[in-house]
This record gives sequence, structure tokens and C-alpha cells, in this order.
Amino acid sequence: MRTGMRFTINIDYPVEKMEASRRRLEARADFEYADRVSVSFCVVPRFFAPLFGMTYRDFFADVETQYYWQLQFAKYRIENIPEDYCTAPILYVSPYFDNVPEPSAFGADIGWLDDGPPRAIPVISTVEQMEQHPMPEVGSGLWGTSIEWWQRMQDLIKETKVTFNHQEGRVCMPPLETGGLSPHMIAVDLVGENFYWWMLEYPTACHSFLRRITQALMRAGESFRRIDTSPRGGYGLAEDSAQVMSPQLFKEFCIPYTTALYDKFGANLRHGRGMHMCGNSTHLHRVLVEDARLSNFDIFGYLVPPKVAAENLGGRMLLWGNINPMLMLQGRKEEVKAEALEALRWMAPCGGFTLGDGANVCPGTPIENLAALTEAAEEYGLPQRKAGPGRATHV
Repeated sequence: MRTGMRFTINIDYPVEKMEASRRRLEARADFEYADRVSVSFCVVPRFFAPLFGMTYRDFFADVETQYYWQLQFAKYRIENIPEDYCTAPILYVSPYFDNVPEPSAFGADIGWLDDGPPRAIPVISTVEQMEQHPMPEVGSGLWGTSIEWWQRMQDLIKETKVTFNHQEGRVCMPPLETGGLSPHMIAVDLVGENFYWWMLEYPTACHSFLRRITQALMRAGESFRRIDTSPRGGYGLAEDSAQVMSPQLFKEFCIPYTTALYDKFGANLRHGRGMHMCGNSTHLHRVLVEDARLSNFDIFGYLVPPKVAAENLGGRMLLWGNINPMLMLQGRKEEVKAEALEALRWMAPCGGFTLGDGANVCPGTPIENLAALTEAAEEYGLPQRKAGPGRATHV
């Protein structure tokens, strides 16, 4: 219910389930399991918009509108999607602009769609433009909007009453962050596909551009941490644009800059070297282990076979993935469950595995197909652990 500037919401979700999920996630962080493998989905606001009869673009109308809908989406998620998402009587809200805060801050044009995610539109068409492209201040573009909305949401939280089964809960905000895109992803957003061949033809200019982007991200990250001093539990970067690269190019044009950011913001964090990568990352796994030295690989692409992920990455980093989102959208529940059991067969024995999508739950995905993953985890139970990294066998 919403009246004026007051927000009141009650969540129907038992404390016992929260506690069970909390234990699972705590055990997972130590490469262990409490009673089964945890289950979690990448369910973003675009999934919920059609369920509430709104266009996705409506979600970005203003800060109060977005805050209100985040409360509604969180209630729906907790009450209807069977996963280990809710671990305490807390609703989390934060300014959300999909994958475009950094491109916007760095000067890209943003295309807003009614029923799709906003897209960065490249603004650099020549190497000379790239060399002269200005780096942003912390208040630029959607970075500035994120800061303003973060401050306003702090006030809205004070006007909100949230209960779980009519017992008092609360609304919290995760730490304020710049967005999480890697320097390479930002460069591709600004330049477009030309950046891939520019790396071969103009490597010096590309390295200079990536270095300047990295420095700007460091300055912004420091500023965000001065604004919001709350402790961080991890640090992660999205590296989606890199999965089409060779290991050699990835090691040359991505690793130095992600490593600089990990060393700056994740060095003292338990999970300070996290990465998300859609697509088929198999050919990059050795670099992810030896050079990136990841602590966790989050919602990685379904094109990586579970057996390969287990052999290459299992036991070396926490894994979260990687069921085909299109199968989850269009397949029968039995098919989804079978794929989930196959993922569990290979990756669960490595320890530290969370079963989920690979990557992003599509709007319109049936709840019963999401439930198939939790049913598979419950049916599979506790895996038989194997000693040593990567050595997973079926139980």
C-alpha cells in the first residue's frame, strides 16, 4: 500500500526459511554446504515489469517511482520465487540503471526502450577521438543521478514501514557503487565493435584509453566510498565483452586493468575478485585462474559445460550458474530440472557452488521452471566432496 509519502508493505515469508538460506550461503562462502546447494537467480527489474502491467521504461521515471516498485518487486520475489535470496527480515533497495551508469558517465548516449534494457550508444568513431575523449567527474551522467537517488532513497527509507509476517523488518541499501563494468566493457560501449580491431591495429592508443578509464574508475570509486562509508563485502566486475577475445588479447587488454581495480578495491575483501561473464568463457579459464585469480565467478554463461567448469574452475573459486535461460523460459519443467541435476552432478562436489541461471532470468519465465532448480537441489542433497581443486565426479 502507498499513501502520500508513506510506504507500508508486509512480506509473507517464514523466519525458518530465512535462517536456512542464511546457513547455506555462509557455508557456501567456505566451499561447504549446510544441507544442500544454495539456489539463486539473476532476477532484475525487467523481469518484474510485465508482471505488474508496466513498461520497463516506467521503472526509471523518477526516484520515488523506482523506490516504490523496488519494494513491490522484492515482495513478489521473496513470496513467489523459490531461492535462497531472503536471509533476514530485510528488503534491499538501491538506485538501478541496468548496465549503463558507467557508459553514461563516460559520455555515451543512452537509448531508453519501453520493454528492453537501456543501451549505450557509441560516441567515438576514430582513434583520434578516442585519444582526446575526456574522462568523467564523479557527478557525470548517471553516476550523478545514482548519488542523488541514493541520498533521496535514504529519506524514503525513513518513511517506510516493512513487516515480515506482521513482525517488524527494515529496508536497507547495499553500498553505493559505480556500476561494476570493466574498463574493457566501457571502452566497447564508447567505441563499439571497432575497438576489437583497434586493439590489433592501434594497441598503444587502446592501452592508453583503457588506462585512463581505469584511473577514472578509481577516482570515482574513491569518491563513492567517501559518500557511503559502509563496509563492502566483495568487489566484482562484469567482463561480458571479453568472451569473444583470444586468451592472449584478454590477458593483454583486460587483465592489467581489472587487476588494478581488484587490487585497489578488493584487496582486503574476502570476495574481492569477483567476475561475471556471459557467453562461452571456456578458452579463458586458465587466465581467470592464473592471472585474474578470481575469488568467485558469478552467473557465468550457460555455454560453458558444467563438466568443463568443474574441471577448470571448481574448488579454485566460488561458482554460480549456469542453466540455459532460454530453456528456463521455453522448456518443460522436467527438462529444466534435468539440466539442473547435470550441473549439480559436476559442480556441486567441488564446493562453493550456487545453482542458478547462466545468465539472467528472461521476462515471462514460468515460476515452475524456477522452482525446478530448487527441487533439483533438494533432490540432489549433500554432494560427496572431492579433495583438490577441479576434481569433481558425479555422486
